[in-house]
Amino acid sequence: MEKVWNSDELLPKKFKSIMKITLLFLILGILHVSADTYAQKAQVTVEVKNGTFYDVVSEIEKQTEFMFFYKSEDIDNSKQVDIQVKNRQVTDVLNELLKNTNLTYRISGKHITILKKDAVQQQKKKISGTVTDPDGIPVIGANVVIKGTTVGTVTDLDGKFSLDAANNDILSFSYIGYAEQEIEVGNRTLFNVKLAEDYKALEEVVVVGYGTMLKRNLSTSVGSVDSEKLLERPNATNVFQGLAGKVAGVNIALNSGAPGGSPAIKIRGIGSLNSSNTPLYVVDGVVGVDPDQIDPNIVQSIDILKDATSSSIYGARGANGVVVITTKEGKKNTTNISYNTVLSAGTLARKVDVLNAEEALDVFKRAYEAQPGRIAPHLDPSNMFTHKNDLFNPDGTPKYDTDWQDAVTRTAFSHQHSLSFSGGSDKLTAVANVSYKDNQGIMLETYKRQLNAFINVGWDLKEWFHLQAMLNVGSSNARNSENAISRYTLEALPFLPIQYEDGTYSRKGDYPGAEDTENPVKILKERKNIDKNQYALANVIGTFKITSWLKLTTSFSRQDGSYINSSYTPSTLFGYGDTQKGKAEKAHRNTMSWTNEDYLTFDKSWNKHNLNVVAGASWYYSKTEKSELGAENFFDDYFEYNNMGVGTVRSKVGSDYTDNKMNSYYARINYNFDNRYLLGASFREDGSSRFGLNNQYGFFPSFSAAWRVSNENFFENAKKVIDDMKVRLSYGTVGNAEIGDYASMARYENKRLPFGKDMTTIVTLKSMANPDLRWEKSRQLDAGIDLSFFNGRIEFMADYYHKITTDLLYELQLPSNSGYEKTMTNLGKIRNQGLEMSLNTRNIQSRGFLWTTSWNYTMNRSMVLDINDNIIGKWGGRIEEGHPLNALYGYVRLGTWGTDEAEEAAKYNKKPGDIKYWDKNGNGMKDGEDQDYIGNGAPKFEMNMTNTFSWKGFTFMFDLQWVYGNKLINFTRQLMGNRVTFSNAYADIPVNAWTPENQNTMVPSLRLPGDGYENDVDSWSCEPGSFLRLRNIGLKYDFSSRMLSAAHIKSLSLGFNVENAFLITNYSGSDPEVTSYDAVFEQGVDFYTYPKPRTYSFTLGVNF
Repeated sequence: MEKVWNSDELLPKKFKSIMKITLLFLILGILHVSADTYAQKAQVTVEVKNGTFYDVVSEIEKQTEFMFFYKSEDIDNSKQVDIQVKNRQVTDVLNELLKNTNLTYRISGKHITILKKDAVQQQKKKISGTVTDPDGIPVIGANVVIKGTTVGTVTDLDGKFSLDAANNDILSFSYIGYAEQEIEVGNRTLFNVKLAEDYKALEEVVVVGYGTMLKRNLSTSVGSVDSEKLLERPNATNVFQGLAGKVAGVNIALNSGAPGGSPAIKIRGIGSLNSSNTPLYVVDGVVGVDPDQIDPNIVQSIDILKDATSSSIYGARGANGVVVITTKEGKKNTTNISYNTVLSAGTLARKVDVLNAEEALDVFKRAYEAQPGRIAPHLDPSNMFTHKNDLFNPDGTPKYDTDWQDAVTRTAFSHQHSLSFSGGSDKLTAVANVSYKDNQGIMLETYKRQLNAFINVGWDLKEWFHLQAMLNVGSSNARNSENAISRYTLEALPFLPIQYEDGTYSRKGDYPGAEDTENPVKILKERKNIDKNQYALANVIGTFKITSWLKLTTSFSRQDGSYINSSYTPSTLFGYGDTQKGKAEKAHRNTMSWTNEDYLTFDKSWNKHNLNVVAGASWYYSKTEKSELGAENFFDDYFEYNNMGVGTVRSKVGSDYTDNKMNSYYARINYNFDNRYLLGASFREDGSSRFGLNNQYGFFPSFSAAWRVSNENFFENAKKVIDDMKVRLSYGTVGNAEIGDYASMARYENKRLPFGKDMTTIVTLKSMANPDLRWEKSRQLDAGIDLSFFNGRIEFMADYYHKITTDLLYELQLPSNSGYEKTMTNLGKIRNQGLEMSLNTRNIQSRGFLWTTSWNYTMNRSMVLDINDNIIGKWGGRIEEGHPLNALYGYVRLGTWGTDEAEEAAKYNKKPGDIKYWDKNGNGMKDGEDQDYIGNGAPKFEMNMTNTFSWKGFTFMFDLQWVYGNKLINFTRQLMGNRVTFSNAYADIPVNAWTPENQNTMVPSLRLPGDGYENDVDSWSCEPGSFLRLRNIGLKYDFSSRMLSAAHIKSLSLGFNVENAFLITNYSGSDPEVTSYDAVFEQGVDFYTYPKPRTYSFTLGVNF
């Protein structure tokens, strides 16, 4: 039965303790944020005798960070002043200094203004105006504040503002990316202010590993996405769903529609055979964080290090690129509370076209009629089955017509909530976020729920010491579908009901001759498969400012995780009720890792020279503990997997422990002259316990150079059109260490084998040791160009790369006479080369209207150059020298055997109507040597384009994805096309099936189950995978600040989005963006994948 969910399932006791600590930390931070300002805390010692006003002011400025502003004519400097105080607050000294005068003071931050009292008490008047950008377009949300006070407002949708101010007040106008302007009120009441761009503030900063750089000074290939672009897909459950299509060279494919599903990420193609092809994830300097644990709402920016030079600072972990995630920090002297929610409904986006009840029964009828003297069971009057379950009418027509794709899916309602606090004082900043997601899957009973808490606090303890502390904790609870549920659904017979009138579920075996599998609705409702995951990440960073150009950074981080998978198949489900009376399994995994980083940063500029040097060391340790238990044959299904000791059969018992260590030394040098000539180099040496004793250390150098042509004198005339032009060149080496912790060692395993009448457990050798196992290395050359036209209105970037990966890590199968099953070894060489381009434009920018376009193009070509005479592959994929990594292999289907080819068909043990294959080697039989290259699972190119239109608070955007030139093995169609009468089939199968009148066809004749069928992958199932998808379309409205001010709301937005809005493709499966398997040689294989939803979302965002 379904258990009632409670919070303990998502947040066990140990994580509640962490949450309590987090909450305490947050409360302390908030209290500090709201504590006394710098003015109230700053203390001075003043000893002025027979002095003047200026003498006292000068002493305060010497001992503090304050600056004074006053009119000299307001000061009587001839008056003698006697003040002698020790360790007193600045405000006390000012009160004493201005006593018995007509002067008073105002403090704003670290500015003190001295002014006459009558000016302060001056009569206020209503002022108004408009704030525009350099092109005269209204600036929405610009800050208009009376200097030295907290009195102010923000501009509305038309850039207009109004407030009360006195003649001597000074108005401060500011907005992100523009220089602040100050204007004295005077006798004016109307102000039309045109802001000028602040070029320093506009310069984009990217995180490049152990530091930051201005993007304009990069000599490497780095892609960046900020939080605003990341949240354009509000229904994204993780950061990479929002990142999809934003960066050239980064392929993000959501291969399954399961709730909370993680996309597959690849940067510049596949670079490894057996080792991981997943990029390295770095969160606030912490290496190896699972991105599913990071809520998109806490992300400030994502920087993707694509070439070897940018990622080589991470050495052995950077072969597949590096994704650097920076979380949000609080801002000084501000306070902000925000709430965001997403309410969504998902429906099945696209059905597979299968037979309805009448069509399916006609297939059975035709198959039986093809056999002399045979008649389909539902048409045989003597067959009691006809009346047993009341499936058919007396004339043999079906009573039921079940659409099983509708039966197992639903409208999936989901909701996400995020509550954030951010703020700070002069010395402390803090961000805190709590988020909750409840995502239903479109498959019945499936869901994923996730709770996450995050806090990030920065503290200037001293002028020379800054402390940053981050804590991220959370928990998820997911119910998954049976792996084969999509197959059971598509193959279910449509003339069977979901349930009979007595409430019992049908199953496919209710019709004679059909393959007997369970009802998919019953499986979804009765079988449990639950994942529970708890995690915690803590990171503390201390930065010591040694001099103005030298600092020391030290950090320590720890990650903990606990994962439990629990599954139970009750005795009521076919396959277990007849034999073992239920089956329960539990798998438990605990992980822990810590990292210590210590590095020095030298950053100095002189004349036109700029030099930045980073040098440091890193120590890393991780351990993993696993256990699993399986039991069968329960006397009752009530306890499910919670009382496994009751099961009388132990089907599985095991445990495992592994750990690994890595220590590293690294350095990076970046130099530029006049921001014109840029040079860079990085070096890293890694030592890992995962590799053989003879090769535990690897060295990974890289070099880069760039030339800003636009800074040359000869380029001056061209600057009217091209305001920035930079060419880049880089070459570097990175490594890959993502293999098992003990992969280089000899390993043993337990096996259960028959011994007499019983089963016994023996210990056998599984893997042979390889003390010479060495690092997988990738060497990459990158050439690029960055262009900016018409003052940044058009920005273009292009990169060509050429990457060679050698010493590929692969677990090689050994001959049986070796005494071992396999060994981890280095073999072969592969190449990836490609072209990336991106274009960002402001197409139309006029009063109140803005249209922008973001476009990118990715092309990657892979090739296996050497594989040491090995051929690796299965399921339609193969790795073979001289072919792409994504090569698809299978038999070549020539058609079907005709009646005039009966004699030739018999040589292959075939008959007319059977599938006819190409006999590649001409040996007169079908064997593995006949398989041939039938397609490439990788696309020729991928393009993404996002258009955004803004007008008076309205924002409309749409996101297009175009993938072209790849092939897919539709193994779903292969089986359903050849196994008719075993199960349901694609709707076009009976139309195109072989008959004596229709012999020129690829589809074999309809046959009975006993006649057998072809189950091998062949060219007929290799389909075009190209598609055009409207990935996201949305409309948002930002309310005017004038409408919100009375409710003390800073901003309010409402939006509506449709994700996966439409799809154009010739692929016959549910979705062409699919890979059912993780192995490199199984990319592009579709085997009954969980279908994807079309999601409709309503969004609300409010800031206080």
